[in-house]
Amino acid sequence: MGFNKIHDDKRGQAFSMDLLLALVVITVLIGVSADAMDIVSYKIQDYSFEHSMQRITMDAAETLINTPGNPSNWETLSGMITPGLAEVDPETGRTVPGTLSIKKINKLKHEYDTAMPTILPDGSDSTITIYPLNDLPPILVHDEIPPASSSDVAVANRTVLCSYMYMACRVSMNVHSNPSWSHGMGSDWEICPHAGLNASMKHEKPDFETGKPGWVCHHFNITQEDLNSTDFYVLTDPTVLADGSARWIIDSPDKMEKNGEMFFSSPIPVNDKLMEILGDNKTAVLWLHVLTIGTPDKSFDAYVVGVPKGTPVLNVRLEYITPQPAYFILKVWV
Repeated sequence: MGFNKIHDDKRGQAFSMDLLLALVVITVLIGVSADAMDIVSYKIQDYSFEHSMQRITMDAAETLINTPGNPSNWETLSGMITPGLAEVDPETGRTVPGTLSIKKINKLKHEYDTAMPTILPDGSDSTITIYPLNDLPPILVHDEIPPASSSDVAVANRTVLCSYMYMACRVSMNVHSNPSWSHGMGSDWEICPHAGLNASMKHEKPDFETGKPGWVCHHFNITQEDLNSTDFYVLTDPTVLADGSARWIIDSPDKMEKNGEMFFSSPIPVNDKLMEILGDNKTAVLWLHVLTIGTPDKSFDAYVVGVPKGTPVLNVRLEYITPQPAYFILKVWV
């Protein structure tokens, strides 16, 4: 009987050891599984965050390049807005998706910190750069390097058209079409403030049928903010004029000028003149007056154009009046 008891005790001890070893193995497996689950969970969270941030970035890019913002003329306003950079056709009032407005871009540069949080989540930061596909320099809308602690940067890259310069004013003698008064300049003729002055300063329209010289005049709006962000120039098309007597004036109804200035084949900078006319006012209505000889074969178009401040004068060209292809790159991180 004593032998049987000892034998039973040994069997019990063996069973206890097997159970203990099994529990150890199970505990190790549970621990390894928990670590694996944590790793998988973290990876899922990381993937979910990256995917969510990429989606947010894509949506923000689509908002910027395909909508004009809310309200659509937000670049002329202050206060709460939703930014969008798409051009609005001035004739139809319709949005031109994928074509960016340089005026809206310049406005976003100055309002970036208050405007972008309306389309990006709190705590995020971002940068926007526009790279033209020709020899134009990049437009740095907001230039910031992600910190070293930001391991995940979401990127949206889109091909767009960008109005690198904008036309503040155009006075057309319809050089590319029928230059007769009835078929062209009537659409550009406005009642000039000089019309009611004495003969030495009065502006009368030209007569292309008789070859009588005259003035074609058109107004445009300017603000102090425009002058802070934009360089303005007077250009002609063609750049070399056959009309050697052509002259131009920029003035305002309360600061009218008598004598015009000659055109040149190179762009004529006019920021100083605009600042002088604007004075202490925040905004003003200015006029471009163009004197033409009244001969159809010597007709031309004249423009006041604006380009981003600091643009080399070599890049102020007639061909850039039309939108240019570019890459739009938005980067977002937390």
